Amino acid sequence: MKSSLDRACIDLVAQATFQKTAEIGFAHAKQNLPYMKQTVLDLPRTSPEKGTSAISMAAGPSLHRRETIQKIKQLNYRGTLVVADGAMGHCLRNGVIPDYVVCVDPHPTWIIRWFGDPDLAKREDDDYFRRQDLDPALNTKERERNDELIRLVNEHGHKIKVIMATCVAPNVVARCREAGMPLYWWNPICDDYDAPNSHTRRLYDLTGMPCMVTGGNGGASAWIFANAILEKSPVAFVGMDLGYAPGTPLSKTQYYHELIKFYPEDRLSEAYIEIHNPYLNETWYTDPTYYWYRQCFLDVVKQSGWTAYNCTEGGTLIGEGIEWMALDQFIKEQQRSYQLSAVS
Repeated sequence: MKSSLDRACIDLVAQATFQKTAEIGFAHAKQNLPYMKQTVLDLPRTSPEKGTSAISMAAGPSLHRRETIQKIKQLNYRGTLVVADGAMGHCLRNGVIPDYVVCVDPHPTWIIRWFGDPDLAKREDDDYFRRQDLDPALNTKERERNDELIRLVNEHGHKIKVIMATCVAPNVVARCREAGMPLYWWNPICDDYDAPNSHTRRLYDLTGMPCMVTGGNGGASAWIFANAILEKSPVAFVGMDLGYAPGTPLSKTQYYHELIKFYPEDRLSEAYIEIHNPYLNETWYTDPTYYWYRQCFLDVVKQSGWTAYNCTEGGTLIGEGIEWMALDQFIKEQQRSYQLSAVS
């Protein structure tokens, strides 16, 4: 394994990701146009009892390794909870209803699984969910878990505001509408808006929806949304590892099938990057795509001037502007601050 990627390699990953998804996302946006009634700028202000803080949640392995949702529940966190779509099912199964779920990925069949896929039985077999640690509950008994998720989303969906990127697959939009989930739309900023032939400008001209930086993935988008749109402070993030825990088999990594197209099995480890986490004294590893996401997020934090409170208690996100903190410490500090402001 390597210790880093050079800038040229990072740019290559970014270009490949963009080329793979840009036209798909634009086609989706055309189909979604009739449903774009409200934007993220139309969101009602959260009630005073929520306080000023927020926790954003991605679906990385530390979400389960550190029993994050159990801590949020046991410590009775009263602030705003913004989750990536991949983390919503884990919340609902554990009796926690997030305030917002952020959806940005345009994949035509994977993303609807996070909401419960009514057409799962008709899909071609796909091991994407079975072999990964994004939501271990989906590793086995896929049909039963899918039915459970359909029921939970149908029951609680009307209480959860969906922060829906215009590029998301129409089947996801239909599923959210079926479950009574209110939709608030936005355009992802995926290139230079002022550049010739800008894809972001094309999306804006088509939809008229406000634009927001994504950080490349749902977890980063959730954190950015909590800061930029909800104007929450402080904002912690959890479950955003952007890498794999020590001992995770390469075959269980998210982009394994893509990487074995370019690396023979006996040299596959060369595609991965080791990152030492000094707070845990553990060496995690990541792949080129996650490494790019990591760099995007570090750049966003640096350019924004916001402090990012890393309460994931795992993963690879270490750098300027990121303050490492245990989740229970963050929650207890916010609870004390809320109580003091209520008294004054």
